[in-house]
Amino acid sequence: MNSLREMFIYGFGIFLLKGLGFIMMPIVTRILTQVEYGELNFLVSIASMISLFLTLGLGDVLFRFASSQVQEDNAAVMRQCFRLSLLCAVIFLGLALPLSGVIMTWLPVSLRLFDLQLLLISLSLSSLLTVPYCYFRMTHRALPFMFFSIVQGGLQTTLSIVLLLSGYGVTGMMLSSAISSSAVAVGVLIYFRRHLQGQRASFSIQHYRYIAFIVCSGIFVYGLNGAENWLVVIHLGKQQLAIFFAAGQFGLMISVAFEPFRMWWYARRFQVHDIDPKQGAKYAMLGVQIGMLLAGSMLFMAPILMDVMLPDSYRNSVSLIPWMCLIMALRFHSELLNIGCFLKRNAQWTSIIDGVCALHLVLIGYWTIGEFGVTGLLLTMVFTVFIRGVLFYVISQRLVYLSYSKSHLFISWLVFIILLLVHISKVDGYRVIEFILLAINTLLLVYFHRDLWRDLELTA
Repeated sequence: MNSLREMFIYGFGIFLLKGLGFIMMPIVTRILTQVEYGELNFLVSIASMISLFLTLGLGDVLFRFASSQVQEDNAAVMRQCFRLSLLCAVIFLGLALPLSGVIMTWLPVSLRLFDLQLLLISLSLSSLLTVPYCYFRMTHRALPFMFFSIVQGGLQTTLSIVLLLSGYGVTGMMLSSAISSSAVAVGVLIYFRRHLQGQRASFSIQHYRYIAFIVCSGIFVYGLNGAENWLVVIHLGKQQLAIFFAAGQFGLMISVAFEPFRMWWYARRFQVHDIDPKQGAKYAMLGVQIGMLLAGSMLFMAPILMDVMLPDSYRNSVSLIPWMCLIMALRFHSELLNIGCFLKRNAQWTSIIDGVCALHLVLIGYWTIGEFGVTGLLLTMVFTVFIRGVLFYVISQRLVYLSYSKSHLFISWLVFIILLLVHISKVDGYRVIEFILLAINTLLLVYFHRDLWRDLELTA
């Protein structure tokens, strides 16, 4: 399949799956109170944490070990991954539902028991989609991925609106998630059933060590991207979490906008690296620069979007947007310039780096938010993400050296920093200056990677 077409299909599917939540913000923030919206977002934060254990990093395992030229071998790895996914989901649901009352007592804020139970059901069913969705991407089946994403996103959005307007509040949102996850999980498994029939691969200790390191790394990544919500709700309460989370949604949309490239590239990066490491380095650098351009574009668009999407009670969120854009720009470096850490030593360096950085964020962030409020927490997040990017780059280069174009990266950062300073200072005509800077950055991106645009028919 043409790579540009495949990226577009992935982008459309992931927008329907994740982007509709962003579009629903005007409805949700006007129907729910700030306390209820904070409660909803705390449930989302719990979901992000639990999903790390449920998925077991099996998507990464599939991409890493199902890279053989023999399709039957790749399918056998996929079946073993799905078997582990199903086993984990069944065990989780069997333990979590009876113990949900105990789990409630561990949480720093009060929630409804039924809401938590609906969340647990939704998570266990959604985890079954991980392996089929990743296999769709590996085998260039973007259309099934888009179809099921549209069904899930559309069904959940429709049910959420109906239940919100009917007065069910947060419970309605959780119920819509559980129903849509159940329906799509059943649909995907029926469609995918013939691929699940056949011989399974036998995983060695190497496979399980890789899984363990990926899960540990994922837990630590949650400490870098999710634990801040716990710090806010512990120190400042659910109402302040609502304001903080509303700003965070704009950072999330940068990630959603980047998702077409991420989904296309992550399914290929190990194979491309094996064939042509120089080409792999170019695509990784292209991804970083695209991510920075998207972060700059959100910096320009966010004030306009906030006026349209959020009620007046959320106006304080606008001051947090530059922080979110800077954090996202930094995250793309550690996300893309790290292939050596995944190729060597069973990915153990990913766990070490993420563990050190997560520990730093949680401990220092807990102190700074208590002393300096949200500003202290955001400063800690920026510093932590910066250190993480440096560590991933340096260690990855030592393990597997790649010739990244540092001059291109320097120019992108120069444009982004100027854009950030112009936005914060609000000089006369700053909106026009921001637009010109974004246009220059776009033209430079096209020029720097002109050889890749001509070769974008690349297939694994």
